[in-house]
This record gives sequence, structure tokens and C-alpha cells, in this order.
Amino acid sequence: MPPLLPPLGQPFVSYATLGSTNDEGRRIIEEGVAQSGMAIFTANQLQGKGQRGKIWASEKDQGIALTILLQPHFLTVSQQFLLSAAVAVGVRNFLAEHVDQPERFTIKWPNDIYYDDRKIAGILIENSIRPNAGWQWAIIGIGINVNQDNFSAALPNPISLFQITQQKNDPSTLAKELCLSLHQTFQSLVETTSHQIIDAYQSRLYKKGQVCSFKKGEVAFQAIPKGITPTGELLLDRIEHPIQFGEIEWKIEQS
Repeated sequence: MPPLLPPLGQPFVSYATLGSTNDEGRRIIEEGVAQSGMAIFTANQLQGKGQRGKIWASEKDQGIALTILLQPHFLTVSQQFLLSAAVAVGVRNFLAEHVDQPERFTIKWPNDIYYDDRKIAGILIENSIRPNAGWQWAIIGIGINVNQDNFSAALPNPISLFQITQQKNDPSTLAKELCLSLHQTFQSLVETTSHQIIDAYQSRLYKKGQVCSFKKGEVAFQAIPKGITPTGELLLDRIEHPIQFGEIEWKIEQS
């Protein structure tokens, strides 16, 4: 019988203001009081973190900053991408439930969520792995643009749920709903074979089968994303080897 996961979002710890939900999650783990499934939320994150040292910016009450602490006992260290893929699929599917044209939501490799060519959500997973002890914790950070009507010009291609639906939402309520939705996605990962979550990711891969612009160092080139490997490398039609995260930069036309 597959293992049961702890309910995600229990407890749901909400802060009026926080520097970084991921940093707070790490602090809680280091203090030894973390519970697997615990969610840390704020609608006013001051120092949000994105991939590769970037900043995730959001104004007060305009978005979701959520971190879920999970002991991924159902996966091995070599299966880290499966967790990342499950989070991306879960967030994408959750957002798709709130719009009239759900097919417009895709997963931009490795784990940004896009609506057409505009970014609505980002995911940052930081892992605690100890020698001889394995994968102890996954610190799953999720940022979602919810109520923003205007964004800084410094952000290249953002969009919010409000801009899509013209409806305001309470970020805390949405975050709790997201926890329930992700729990179902994770439990599905536990109960089924790993290729099913990869297939779900592949089916919603941003620009799959389309000519895209990339940059490697100072060299710009075009290629067609064909899919991903089981361990999360990107497959391009004009490059023989799978692409590691950070190896290339995806160039997207600003709208």
C-alpha cells in the first residue's frame, strides 16, 4: 500500500509580513519544530527569492508567497525532479481551474507557470540533503501573482490572475485551496508510476514543438523544444545532448 502523505497546509502558518517564506521555513526546520506538510504564508513578502539568485517581487495583498515543508520519504535523492514536476503540474492545474481558457496555462521549463507568453507563477524548491541520511526536507516555495493590475517596468513579462479574469481574490484563501490541490497531486505521484507525472508535465510544456529563441553565453540561436528527460533536462531538436538547468537562457518576446 502506498504511503499516505501528511495533509498539506496543516498547520497553515500565516504572517502579516515576512522577509522570505523559504527562509522562514528553513529556520523552522533548523529549530527542530517543523512538521511535514506545514505551510508558511504571507501576502506581504519583502525579500522573495526566485531561481538563480533572482528576486520574486510582490506588493502587499497582491499575491501569494507560500512555502510548504515536506519530508519526501516517498522519493529518492535522484528523483528530485519528480517533486519539482509535481509542484509545477499542480500549480498549473490549480490556476487553470480559475479561468475560462485553461489550455493557455503552460509550464515553462523548468518550473515557471505561464499564461500565453507571460509569467504568473514561479517555484523555488530548496532541499535539505545530509550525507548518509538522504533527502531530509524539501522547502517548496511558490509565488503567484493574484491581484496586481500594474507591474514594475523592470519585470519583463508578468501577468496576474486579476488581469486574466478581472476578479479579485483573497490570497490567503487561494493559498489554502492550493495546498489542498497540491496534496491531491502529490498523493497521485505516490500512488502511480513516475512516468505519469512526467507525461503530465510534457503535455503542458511551454512552446513544445515550436521554434523558440535561446542564448548560450553570447551566442543566440533558435531551436524547438521536444520535451524533457525523466530527470528534467530539456530536449532541443538542434542540440544532441540534453540541456541542464542554467546552461541556456530562454529569450521571450516582451509583450
